[in-house]
Amino acid sequence: MRKYLVNGIMALALSGCSLAPEFQRPQMVIPQGWSSSMGTAGISSQEETKTYWRELGSDELNRVVETALAQNLDLEAALHRIEQARAQAKVAGSPLYPSIDASVGTARNYQDIKNTTAARGLGSISYEVDLWGKNRNQLVAANYRANATQYDRAALQLIIVADTITFYTQVLSLSERIRIAENNLKNAEEVLRITEARFREGSISGLEVSQQRVAVNNIRAALTLLTEQRSTNLNALAILLGQAPQNIQSPRTDFSSLIIPEVNLAPPASLLTARPDIESAEASLRAANADIGVARAAFFPSLTLGADTSIAAGFGGPAAAGTSLAANILAPIFTGGRLTGNLEDVTARQKELAALYQKTVLTAFQEVEDALAALKSNNDQAVLSHQSVIESQNAYDIAKARFDAGAVDYLNLLETQRALYQAQDNQVSITQGQFQSFVQLRKALGA
Repeated sequence: MRKYLVNGIMALALSGCSLAPEFQRPQMVIPQGWSSSMGTAGISSQEETKTYWRELGSDELNRVVETALAQNLDLEAALHRIEQARAQAKVAGSPLYPSIDASVGTARNYQDIKNTTAARGLGSISYEVDLWGKNRNQLVAANYRANATQYDRAALQLIIVADTITFYTQVLSLSERIRIAENNLKNAEEVLRITEARFREGSISGLEVSQQRVAVNNIRAALTLLTEQRSTNLNALAILLGQAPQNIQSPRTDFSSLIIPEVNLAPPASLLTARPDIESAEASLRAANADIGVARAAFFPSLTLGADTSIAAGFGGPAAAGTSLAANILAPIFTGGRLTGNLEDVTARQKELAALYQKTVLTAFQEVEDALAALKSNNDQAVLSHQSVIESQNAYDIAKARFDAGAVDYLNLLETQRALYQAQDNQVSITQGQFQSFVQLRKALGA
């Protein structure tokens, strides 16, 4: 009889079903192309790698990014969150296996003439037959949540890399702007010296002197601000590298040696699998889908199999053993709305995550379009700023030649030099904007 009972129960276990709904990605209209891609300078269809920072042409930057990937504390914390999620998945999967317990005890009886000692061992096995897929769906949901934490770390890594490159290039660009500002300050101080000399000679009024003194002070204030900005950016870079700001060394690469790479533009649909934040949103949605199966299974009876074995013996006497099998069925009858409320809760959560998934995808499209527009704007400005530097350099060369020939005075030469410094400073700022928009585009594309 027991044989038939066990065989029947095993057949039920093998034929267990899942009550989770079939997963479907939310329906969305995916654009065929990018609206800002046409005519954008610096965009091509070259094959690229995920280590896109190597394309900037700086060995020092390569080492800095690799240090950030190895030592960043946010990434380390995210790694431990993955370990937690994996451990929780192990816990969620434990009901799929039998539970085995054992105990051993001894007892000593004291009687008038004779003392006796007896030992008893107990063993029990219990197993919940997963008829409705509750336990399996709990494991599926836990595994998807563990996957989501892995995608979250990958998304965080994109941000860490982008921030590291941005702060690194900002430090270099600010160092270059400080160099230009120092030259500009020397120029302004020389103009002030000549202006004061002319004022003492009576050829100009005190108005020109005051105006030039204001100009010198403005340049000094701007230089102080640039120095502060370089320090704060360097401090932020240190934190990204997992270092104390006091210990970081300022980058030594020349800003002008960096290369602005070209970018591979894949179709918008590729973002669904390229961006880890979208994959994380989908994994969370799949987990919620499995949660519905768990909630639905709670409405149906549960079947638990059990086997108990006992061995008892007195020391020096014969041992006795016994085994019993049991099958228990537990069916919910009245729960006060708990089961219904739980199903409504997980269903609403699944719908919420479906909406968040759609929002994540749309936001990804927006970020790519914004980065493309910024890159196009910076590239266009870079062309104009480059022309301005060329013209300013030509003007200075002409003024220098005329000054050497005695055709213009020194003050006119300094004015053309000041215009050249301003054009150079503007070019550095725009070039930094190109790097920043390039990095933002690669991050938006999932690198």
